[in-house]
Amino acid sequence: MPSSSLKKLPDNTIEILAKVPLDKVKGEYGQVLAQLQKTTEIAGFRKGKAPQSQVEKTIGKEKIYQETIKSLLPKIYPQVIQEHRLHPIINPKIELISAQEGKDWQIKFTVCETPEIDLGNYKEEIKKITAKNKIWTPAKGKQSKKQDKANKAMKETQKIIKALLKNVKITIPQILIENEINQKLASLIEKTEKLGLTLNQYLNSLGKTTEQIKKEYQKESHDNWCLELTLNKIADQEKITIDKEEIDKIIANAKNEKEKENLTHQRYVLASVLRRQKTLEFLQNL
Repeated sequence: MPSSSLKKLPDNTIEILAKVPLDKVKGEYGQVLAQLQKTTEIAGFRKGKAPQSQVEKTIGKEKIYQETIKSLLPKIYPQVIQEHRLHPIINPKIELISAQEGKDWQIKFTVCETPEIDLGNYKEEIKKITAKNKIWTPAKGKQSKKQDKANKAMKETQKIIKALLKNVKITIPQILIENEINQKLASLIEKTEKLGLTLNQYLNSLGKTTEQIKKEYQKESHDNWCLELTLNKIADQEKITIDKEEIDKIIANAKNEKEKENLTHQRYVLASVLRRQKTLEFLQNL
């Protein structure tokens, strides 16, 4: 069992420094080497029969240590999370602080839990919006009543979201924002590569710099997390839930078998989307 210390940063980011004893490292290294011995083919020996010393020399210690790290991390992380009784909402950022041969290892895990959320007087603020929108006004021109209603609902939702973000008090852990920025940048790079451009070439065509796009992503990510966590808090308070039958109904109404299969494998995501939608409907009806 590794020993570990916890540090909580002002923005609710949590850093855990875990010390892995040398004997634990050696034991894991030996297990990895034994597994590699079974699959490594070396001239002059039958598969899996070469001595471990020969396997170690052929593969190289550096690569074996890399495999040892991959093998150790999934075992250590749950232990330190349980030790400190944490409930992370993201996968950890992992840094190998020290991993010298013949010494204890040090590994840093950076995570965060759901931050504290002060909803303030959000109901009163939202009622000011919904009260105005309950006054009926006729559709103008050729616009259909259905389209007019949809546009009105969309504008109301946007106002509600704006009021929520303005009203709630929440400090978003920087690691959440960093993760989302990195995902957005990776997606953008993939997009530019498909166009046969570098990231800088693409951004130049938009008249933007990398720093500008990062700032844009930072604000988007911050607002997205604020909204997501706020809606979750409201849903918890108001006991807004999604039944299995509701998810089954949506899956059953899928356009084709492929879509049905995709939805079946994403039940958790589907439940989250439905709960968010229900929460927004609750707010619209205040």
